[in-house]
Amino acid sequence: MPTESIQFAARATESPSVGRRRVESLTVWAGSPGVLLIHGFGGDLAEVRPLAAAFIREGYSVHAPLLPGHGALPDALAGVRWQQWAETVVQGFALLHQHCSEVAVVGFSMGSLLALLLAAHLPVARLVALAPALTLRGQFLVNLSSIARYAISWYYPLARADFKDPALRALIRNRVPDADLDDPVVCEQLRRTVRMPLTAIHQLTLLQRSARRALPRITAPTLVVQGRDDATVDPRSAGQVARHIGAADCRLIWMDGYGHQLLLGEGGERVAHMIVAWLKG
Repeated sequence: MPTESIQFAARATESPSVGRRRVESLTVWAGSPGVLLIHGFGGDLAEVRPLAAAFIREGYSVHAPLLPGHGALPDALAGVRWQQWAETVVQGFALLHQHCSEVAVVGFSMGSLLALLLAAHLPVARLVALAPALTLRGQFLVNLSSIARYAISWYYPLARADFKDPALRALIRNRVPDADLDDPVVCEQLRRTVRMPLTAIHQLTLLQRSARRALPRITAPTLVVQGRDDATVDPRSAGQVARHIGAADCRLIWMDGYGHQLLLGEGGERVAHMIVAWLKG
């Protein structure tokens, strides 16, 4: 595809918490149809960028918005409601629909919940749910956030983190590129200072509830992809989506040897190729 046929637009703002500019959205007009890509809870565009590149190479227009409260450190999620995430997704769908004859939606983790909710109310051509976060590992404790948020303000996600984990190192360096993760002092500081508001976790549970109720209303052809070794999302979530969704055409693919980040690291290219092939088919 000729380079000059691609129109690229990326909005960026200064992110004080990490001391660098953060991209607020990725938009590439490369043809029709279009694809809306939605990242996960606490994540950013890096989670879906490999898939965006794959679609652009195939001549698709792509829009990937940064959800409110994301793209910085987790404490930026304080005060953000799940409806704001949903509204951002609706706006992204409308933007693509202005230029494209039809729009497919791909969501990752919490982004899958937003994709499901969108497909229940708007004319989504095709739907892909990657590691849908309908139920998390330790969901019982997650549900307690509805009560605990009144007594405890913050959760420290890196308190017991293994900073030798390549996936974790990549995610941290995407937010704090200058962090020396081989320095024990830096790692200890991250354990003590990186915090997520319990109110944000509570908002996630409210979104889970809304997405679960929306499943029977979804009729768009749907692909669900789930890693069997997912340590974040309970893999049974994929089966819940496949069983309760209203779509007559729903395919569930299990990825052996894959964890939560299906699109990053080794094997990510295989998943991206599979998704593109399914949408084209």
